[in-house]
Amino acid sequence: MATENPRVWFKSILLENTRSFGTKQTVNFTDKDGRAARWNVILGDNGTGKTTVLKALVCSVDFPESVLAGYAIIGLYDYFIRDLSLPAAGFISVIERKEGENYTETFTGLDLPGRFESDTISFSVPSYLYDTKEKSQSHQPLVFGYGAARRISSVPTTDNNGLLFETLFNEDADLINAEAWILQAEYVALKETKFDLRFRLVKNILLKIFREEVSQITTNATSGVPKVFFKTHYGNVRFHELSLAYKTLMAWVVDFAKGLFDRYPNSENPLAEPAVCLVDEIDLHLHPKFQRTIIQFLTDTFPNTQFIVTAHSPLIVQSAEDANIILLKREGDETHVADGIDVHSWRIDQILSSDLFGGVSARPPETENRMQRRRALLLKDKRTKKEEQELAQLEEDLGQLTASESKEALKALELIGKALSK
Repeated sequence: MATENPRVWFKSILLENTRSFGTKQTVNFTDKDGRAARWNVILGDNGTGKTTVLKALVCSVDFPESVLAGYAIIGLYDYFIRDLSLPAAGFISVIERKEGENYTETFTGLDLPGRFESDTISFSVPSYLYDTKEKSQSHQPLVFGYGAARRISSVPTTDNNGLLFETLFNEDADLINAEAWILQAEYVALKETKFDLRFRLVKNILLKIFREEVSQITTNATSGVPKVFFKTHYGNVRFHELSLAYKTLMAWVVDFAKGLFDRYPNSENPLAEPAVCLVDEIDLHLHPKFQRTIIQFLTDTFPNTQFIVTAHSPLIVQSAEDANIILLKREGDETHVADGIDVHSWRIDQILSSDLFGGVSARPPETENRMQRRRALLLKDKRTKKEEQELAQLEEDLGQLTASESKEALKALELIGKALSK
């Protein structure tokens, strides 16, 4: 059933003098039609600011008490500002609100002038945008955020203290205990039938995560303490016995689902309600097989959620056919942005060896050196007799490895590389 709540997603964010971003840079979260894109995948070397973008998105719409509660000793000024001598710094997000067929845009963010007497900064949504608190909330995205260190609580807690993105800012923060939440959801469903749908929704999510690996999820309290069991090919296993990949994925997905249940208590299907989900290193711990299906799984499960994620895997990029691909590149001592990159129908090795991943080769170094020499010879307009003989020998030695690398294909990749370097 379609939601009646307006869809509020990020359309872009401008960053200036913010950590690795020096001069003004705009990261667009838009599709080919210029509307806010459902899927946005941010790539880049370590240290280029992928996580900074996620944190800035959160801080552009929320307040410091909920962002860095208990960690204010860091000082938000020192946390974000790159160069204290410059007069301008901060970040501004463009928010797209879709209600029916109507689209509206608002701007919100944090302006950090270069004059401060305290080491903390007061975040606020510009008051001129909204007449009332209720209107302000209806025009802001509901943002959830998950950092790379997605730790599961070791105690049976089902409460995240109301912080929807704490793990983005604090790697020691815990997500809710998924096993405890499943048990609680089942108990409530037995007491109140209106919660039965929620319990079944969560079980279906988990079975989709496990695919053919788990055929049934049951609870058992015969020993006195309720436990959740997952029926695998090798018998029943407990939550803590699952692989780290399954546990961490379950933890943040269940945490996200719980957040939607809490935010939309009267919805027939809270998982289909509007939200924004930020995930740092979405491919972390995932088997390559699941890296190729994670985007489709999340799209089907949360159809009205905008995902803005970072990744290091070419498998994620290849599976994101309709996603907005964003590349953060280090130029000198600051980060620059390239977005709107089309990798439709690219092979894994083409993606990996492109500028998206720094030209990493999928082949052994010695073989790659010979491939590089062949490419150089092939791209020459004129070759000497000796070079023709060398090229023929390389063709023979490399065999089928060269089949997909015609002169035309190499020229096309060269043009793509030049476009990404602009």
